[in-house]
Amino acid sequence: MDKHAVVSAQDALSDVFDGAMVCVGGFGPVRNRPVDLLIALADQPNARNLTVVSNGFPHQPLAEKRQVKKFIGAFGGSVYRRAAASEEQIRNGELEFEPSPQGIFTERLRAGAGGIAAFFSPVGAHTVVANNKERRTIDGREYILETALRPDFGLIRAEKADELGNLTGIGSTLNFHPSMAAASKVTIAEVDEIVPAGAIAPEDVKIPGIFVDRLVLHDKSRDEQSDAEERERRQRRVITNTKPLGLDQDQMAMRASLLLKPGQYVNLGMGIPTRVANYITGESGVMLHAENGILGYGPQPSEDEYRWQYFNAQGQAVTVLPGGAVFDSFGAFTMARGGHLDVVILGGLQVSANGDLANWWAPHMAAGGMGGAMDLCTNVPELIVIMDHTTREGEKKILNECTYPLTAPRCVTRIVTDLAYIDVKDGHLILRELAPGVSVDYVQERTEPRLVIAPDLREMSFEGLPASAVAATAG
Repeated sequence: MDKHAVVSAQDALSDVFDGAMVCVGGFGPVRNRPVDLLIALADQPNARNLTVVSNGFPHQPLAEKRQVKKFIGAFGGSVYRRAAASEEQIRNGELEFEPSPQGIFTERLRAGAGGIAAFFSPVGAHTVVANNKERRTIDGREYILETALRPDFGLIRAEKADELGNLTGIGSTLNFHPSMAAASKVTIAEVDEIVPAGAIAPEDVKIPGIFVDRLVLHDKSRDEQSDAEERERRQRRVITNTKPLGLDQDQMAMRASLLLKPGQYVNLGMGIPTRVANYITGESGVMLHAENGILGYGPQPSEDEYRWQYFNAQGQAVTVLPGGAVFDSFGAFTMARGGHLDVVILGGLQVSANGDLANWWAPHMAAGGMGGAMDLCTNVPELIVIMDHTTREGEKKILNECTYPLTAPRCVTRIVTDLAYIDVKDGHLILRELAPGVSVDYVQERTEPRLVIAPDLREMSFEGLPASAVAATAG
C-alpha cells in the first residue's frame, strides 16, 4: 500500500495480523478517538490475540469478540463502568492487564519512537507498578526500569491531513496521538478532511507526515449523535449533597480553590477536583494544567462558548483563559514529572496519617484506573486531596495506614473533605477548619488517626471567592 494512501477503514486495517500490537489514541470526547478504525478493527477476521495499547480500553466489541489477549494502559476500569466486557475479562483472568501510569505509558511510546529500549523512572516505584521490574537507586532515589513500546499499528485521530500525511488540529486534542504516530511501525490517521500539500502552514503541522502511513476519512454522520450525547451530559444537573451535615462537592471545590495563590501552576485530577476550575478566573493568576495537554484553562463554557476541542483531563468542556496553551501528553507530563507544577489536586479513596495516598483501586473494581495520578504525585511540592470524609457505607477514608494499593507514599500535604480541612505535616493530621454545623467530635469519630487540633481552629469560610461564583453554585 502506498504511503499516505487514502483508503477505507477496512482496507487500512486489512494487514493487521494475529498477535499484532495495536495502539489507539484518544482522550475524553468520542470525537477525539478513531471510532471508524476501531469499528473496522473489530470486523477484521485476522485481528485476533491482539495486544492493545491505549489509555483506557478503547472499544468494547473487541473484548466482547475476545480479540484481545493483553491490554496495556492507565485505566483497566473505572468506578463508573463496572460491568464492561473488558473489566469482567480482566477480573476473571481471561484478559491480561499491564497497568502503566499515563505519563509513563506516553514515555514508553516516546522511547519506542526514538529507538530507546528502556529507561529508569521514579513513577510508581513504591506501588504495584514496580512488580517484577528491575530497580536502581540513583542519587538516593529509587527508580524502576520501564521498557519501550513499539506497536505494529497505530490508530490515531486528527482534524485535517494534507496529501503528504501532515496532520493538524486545534484545542487540547493532541494527547497521545503524536507519540503513537511516531512509535508505530504503521500509523493510520482518521481525519475529517484531506487538503492539498501546502494547505497546512508548516508551523501548524502537529504530526509530520513522515510518521503517517495511511489516511482514512472520518464518517461525520456519527458526530451528530456524539454531539447530542455531549450536550445532554453537560445539561444534566448533578445532585452533589444528600448528607445531613457537611459540604457538597462544589463547596469542597470552592474551599480548595482558596488554598491556591496567584502565579501557581495547578493540576486538577478527575472527579471533584475538576470543579475547582469553576472558581478560577483570569484575574486569579492561577494557571490550571491538565495531562491531556492544556495549560491556562478556566470554567466550563456557556452554550455560546462551547467548542468540543477544548477539554480537561476528565473530557469535560472548558474555556481557555488569556495566555493559555495547548500541547500533547508528552509535554504535559514533562511539566508534571519535571517539577514545573506547584500544586496537584486529586480525589482520594484513602489517605493515611503520614500522607500516603490510595486513589486508583477499590475492591469493587476489576483493575482500577491509575490514570496520571502516579506521575502527578512524583515531583510536586503540594498535593491537595478532595474527598468525602467517609464512604457511602460510613467507612473511614482517613486511616492510620491505607489498606488499598498506594498511588504514592508520603505525598499528601492537605485534605479537604465534606467535614473538614486538615493539614498533613510530619506524620500528624492537623485539624484546621470545620464545615458549618460540624463538631470536632463528629470529625474525630469518622477519622481513624488521632487529630491534632489547631490552636486557631475555626469554621470554614468562603471569603475571597468572587460573589458571582458563589451565587452561581447556590443557584
